[in-house]
Amino acid sequence: MNYNLAQGFYQSSLHFPENTALAVGSRELSYFELRQTVQPIGDWLLRNSHEVAPRVGLLASRSVMTFAGILGACWAGGTYVPISTKLPEDRLIQLLDLIQAHVLLVDSEDLPLLSERVLAHCPRLILAPDLDTSVELCARRGGNLVAAGRDQLRPFQIGDCPVEVKPDHTAYIIFTSGTTGIPKGVMIPASAVSHFVDTMRTRYPLQPSDRIAGMTEITFDISVFDMFVVWSAGSSLLVVPASQLMAPGGFVRKTACTVIFTVPSVISGMQRMKLLTPNSMPSLRYAFFAGEPLPVTSASNWIQAAPNSIVEDLFGPTEATVVCIGQRFLGPGSATPNRGVVAIGEPFPQMEAAIANSALEFLENGERGELLLAGPQLSSGYFRDQELTRKCFPIVAGRRWYRTGDLAYCDVSGTFHHLGRIDNQVKVRGLRVELEEVEWYLREIYRTDSVAAVGWPVEHGSANGIVAFVSGQYGEDNLERRGQIKDRLPSYMVPSAVHFVDSLPLNANGKVNRKQLLTLLGEGKL
Repeated sequence: MNYNLAQGFYQSSLHFPENTALAVGSRELSYFELRQTVQPIGDWLLRNSHEVAPRVGLLASRSVMTFAGILGACWAGGTYVPISTKLPEDRLIQLLDLIQAHVLLVDSEDLPLLSERVLAHCPRLILAPDLDTSVELCARRGGNLVAAGRDQLRPFQIGDCPVEVKPDHTAYIIFTSGTTGIPKGVMIPASAVSHFVDTMRTRYPLQPSDRIAGMTEITFDISVFDMFVVWSAGSSLLVVPASQLMAPGGFVRKTACTVIFTVPSVISGMQRMKLLTPNSMPSLRYAFFAGEPLPVTSASNWIQAAPNSIVEDLFGPTEATVVCIGQRFLGPGSATPNRGVVAIGEPFPQMEAAIANSALEFLENGERGELLLAGPQLSSGYFRDQELTRKCFPIVAGRRWYRTGDLAYCDVSGTFHHLGRIDNQVKVRGLRVELEEVEWYLREIYRTDSVAAVGWPVEHGSANGIVAFVSGQYGEDNLERRGQIKDRLPSYMVPSAVHFVDSLPLNANGKVNRKQLLTLLGEGKL
């Protein structure tokens, strides 16, 4: 069996060559047309990288080139590493240094991001396959860099097929927030993606006629569903324009989408804008929600707007390949008692979930503790960080588990209920944020150890943003310091406000009492 992530797409291109594979804006490509774009990219990578499994950084955002580049990296037997184009320059340089990519694929419209300073941290090989001709980039030590364009690609070879890869091959690496100020790279093996794809297609049998509303950036692993589950079924991926991401109803109606996979905050946004009207999305047959708690009221309102859709609440950290636990929403009976959110449900086939105490001893049903996960969808660990890998993926009772850091319990029926975080991680619009990382930068910028960050405002266990507190520095926040924060962190991690306080409240253990800070925010006393 070939575990190459591009294999499912390749098979669909043989069986459904005329089906729409991808639509971005006014561009629409059939499976055969997309394959004609992908194969020359894979060929160029094989000819130029001289690596058995090239690590390919992708600096692009939901363009045709982005998706062709991911498929091309997979086609060549490589590991793709998505990089957001919205990162500040310092963060981009930090990631490039961490990734140490063999090749950088970049969308032509994002070439201006490769400043002379950034280029000093780029690999020797840069490919911009949507450029007509190659361009020389600014000089650096050792000579100029060239962004190779289409003129460096060989013509499409119809007989070529994806390189064969083994189950343990690292298919992709996604970098998430880290507690030390350094992002951590989650490595996902091809076998884990294969299990995820097979499970999703079994649970939710997509058809070649299905049309999927592509909602997520490639740096968010829901995109793995949008691409590899969808293309293995011969279905169509229709990329939702950035201007409609918070209110995709109009796009769904216009394009007659049948499937959507997004975060619950999209429902809240549509409710606030009064766009979640009854029967406004009749074409939908599946609606998947993950990344944040799904409020019962939101799920109920969604079903009124999309009455023909099956609503599924799905759960899973990046370390367990997109999602690995889920349940169908069937009304208030699907909720976690006294919390107003839908329970996360039961593990996927061959996946296992358990509740453990701080000593990693398994607890009985009904007892609260840390949620552990085991099974074929687990990450192989963190990129070049064996110590963190050992800490987060311990062997318990002879089996390898992942410690999620989530507080949960399992009821007598075998349904798991999520109760929030044990540590200081929060979700901001579905994206994982380690508050310690925000605090690390606050200490550096404000030159004091007395700092704290909290997720605020919080709705149904998910934050809409970050608020910071600084003690020991007086006076108003200034633009220079705010600019330093924006230069170093992604926009969703930048505090919306910095409050200066005489001292930070502490708990009995001498640690910052974040609950008290949240109470002060809620009471409007800051």
